[in-house]
Amino acid sequence: MSSDIIDMKARSREGRGLSQKAGEHWIEIQKNTFINWVNLQLHGSGLVVSDFENDFDDGVRLCALVEALQSRKIGRVIKKPLNQHQSLENVTLALRAIADDGVRLVNIGSEDIVNGSLKLILGLAWHLILRYQIGKTKFPPKKLMLAWLQAVIPECHITNFTSDWNDGVALHALIEYCQPGLCPDWRQLSRSERLENCTEAITLANIKLGIPIVVRPEDFCSPHLDDLSGMTYLSYFMNVDSPGYFATRREIRALLQGQAPIENFTTDWNDGQLLCTLVKCVGGEVAGWPSMDSDSERNLQNGVDGARQLGIEPIFSAKEMADPEVEHLGIMAYAAYFRKYKPVKIVQAKPTLNGNFDDVYVRQEKHFVVNAGGSSPSSIRAEVLGPSSTVPVDCRWNDDRCDCYFTPTETGQHKLSVYSDDENIPGCPVPFKVNSDRSKIVYQPLDRAVVGMNSELKVDTLSAGQGEIRIEATSPSGRVQTLPVMYHNEGVHAGNFVPNEVGEWTVNILYDGEDIQGSPYTVKVFDPSLVRITDLHGGKVGHGLSFGADASSAGEGEVTCTVTHEGENVPCYLTRGADDKYSVDFTPQGAGTYEIRAFMNDIEVKGSPFYSDIDADSTSVDIEAVDSSLVSEAVDSSLVSEAVADFSHIDTGAADIDTAPVETTPIDMVTADTSATDIEIASDLVVDSESVVTRGSPYTVDIIDSSRVTVTGDGLSLVPVNTPAVFNIQTHGAGGGKVDVDITGYVNAYVMGIRKECLPSGSMNLVVRQSQSCFAGCCFVCVQLDLVVTPAT
Repeated sequence: MSSDIIDMKARSREGRGLSQKAGEHWIEIQKNTFINWVNLQLHGSGLVVSDFENDFDDGVRLCALVEALQSRKIGRVIKKPLNQHQSLENVTLALRAIADDGVRLVNIGSEDIVNGSLKLILGLAWHLILRYQIGKTKFPPKKLMLAWLQAVIPECHITNFTSDWNDGVALHALIEYCQPGLCPDWRQLSRSERLENCTEAITLANIKLGIPIVVRPEDFCSPHLDDLSGMTYLSYFMNVDSPGYFATRREIRALLQGQAPIENFTTDWNDGQLLCTLVKCVGGEVAGWPSMDSDSERNLQNGVDGARQLGIEPIFSAKEMADPEVEHLGIMAYAAYFRKYKPVKIVQAKPTLNGNFDDVYVRQEKHFVVNAGGSSPSSIRAEVLGPSSTVPVDCRWNDDRCDCYFTPTETGQHKLSVYSDDENIPGCPVPFKVNSDRSKIVYQPLDRAVVGMNSELKVDTLSAGQGEIRIEATSPSGRVQTLPVMYHNEGVHAGNFVPNEVGEWTVNILYDGEDIQGSPYTVKVFDPSLVRITDLHGGKVGHGLSFGADASSAGEGEVTCTVTHEGENVPCYLTRGADDKYSVDFTPQGAGTYEIRAFMNDIEVKGSPFYSDIDADSTSVDIEAVDSSLVSEAVDSSLVSEAVADFSHIDTGAADIDTAPVETTPIDMVTADTSATDIEIASDLVVDSESVVTRGSPYTVDIIDSSRVTVTGDGLSLVPVNTPAVFNIQTHGAGGGKVDVDITGYVNAYVMGIRKECLPSGSMNLVVRQSQSCFAGCCFVCVQLDLVVTPAT
């Protein structure tokens, strides 16, 4: 709805009737009508509304109204609001309860009620009347109300709820219809005595029929009467259990001549039986009569077609009439149009059977209907015979109608007989077949199976009924195997599936020759015995070991491995390559035998476990040099004369050692040259009769001679303050290495900056700035040449 929709509803043509020329007079009539209706709902609460603009502003009366309409408490209501905030709380509580009950409110808020917006409050009141007075309906209520009025007082030619009622004549006619004898002379009333006629009719309806006076006589006869006020008042004549409701039902009962019962204008009409009977009772023709179908919509359509031949057009479709929530007013108006016909005598029919026996399934309840057709219900009985048993039939009588139910427990041919005074009624016996229900079969499909191993396929047919189970398995190469199936108990069948081929198999489960739901399905078959472990050999402690697991011919699945040593798990890592070829890597941490197990889809492969022998690692030998580490420092030829090989950290494991281990071994490194020297170091240990070269051997040692480094230049003499001092360092012939320079002086001297410039022939210039004058020799230069040792390449 757009903005002001509720306000516009109250001001629309429907709200004003023919009073559009009369300014706002219709508002007063509508306000009085709605206030009267509200006070009727509040009766007994001790609360009264006299002015919408002020009496709803605190929300107390509005909450009481909603609770009365919904017959429940809607929440905590502040009985005596002290401020606007508390008033807004009450109003919000009421509006939320209204919306929760399916009343659509758009663009009306709590502030509108608290601020006394009359037109919006009138719109709200009308929506409450529509929902709780006239009734919840998917169809325009005005159309349904007019249809019923036109059917029951056709002489008045009613087309609206305003001007057609101003003279009071139509109201007298309606009262006479509801209770014949109250207004027998309504046709002789003077139409000019509007107020007198309306006053008399409204008073009489209140006293004799209990119709509340929600519209004053002077408003009902006013040309300013609006549609909403007229509809509100007249709805009391046609609600459920109203005078008009009972009058229409009374007339329909008379037309039916006892052929069918009627209690209401909703559920009694859903299956179409009542409508078809009514059409027949007024002389119409109904297809298939008297044998009615179990399809409610079909019956209703047959009845509607028969009524249309009589000149009675439907208000609802057959599908709408079959809805248990159908609006009573539409059915009541439709039925009222039959009153213009006289009942005709129907030849007494014999009991009839209505039911569809084409879709009867084992262990599922089946329903059929027997109509007594004037016979005594006590003389009628039903019997269902199966192949080997009699099926009990539950008969539930309601007047002349008997709803019968039975549940077959076996498949096969059955026979239904309905007897009246021990004789089959017309159409009996009825042969029918009870079918198995494949949808009730339960089974657990296989996902994977192993070549050569039995996998059991279980199928439960208990709820589906008796039937033959056959299981077929088709191999990837197209060969079909019929699996042996054993019957256990309580409907459980088991098939033994022993595949002999890797790949995707197709399994069909057939019940009485037809696939059950979910069949066929596929099973992936694999063969762990076809997994090949490759390149597995021995190794050494601390060295990564890698081997292969080839599952390319074993089928779909995942290969896993475990590695253990002396009862402890060793981490291993699998990398899946193309064509399901895996690479397995692990690093042994100690000497000895390692156990390797391989699995495919959690089943151990053929030949597993496998073993790998790990030897001690002689590469744990450390090489040392005097005063420095051989691998990280250079050797000064003037200081170092020997290196040491340290075997103390080697893990000998379980290997055989030919000589007793020693902790250190001296190695002669004296040389007269500063060139690079290669040294190869091998341990004296012999493992498995082989001498093992130590880790990193051979090594390259850079030999240097720092005595060959010279420093010259004027920068070593007297230098003025802030004047660059330059001197030269000659490293030619001293060997490779890093030059470090330190400059020191007396306590008040410090260096401003040093700039190094690389010169040819191993020379280097240093530029020094000093902050103070210094005498010759007061600054000293210390040059150090670092040595580097790296493994030979």
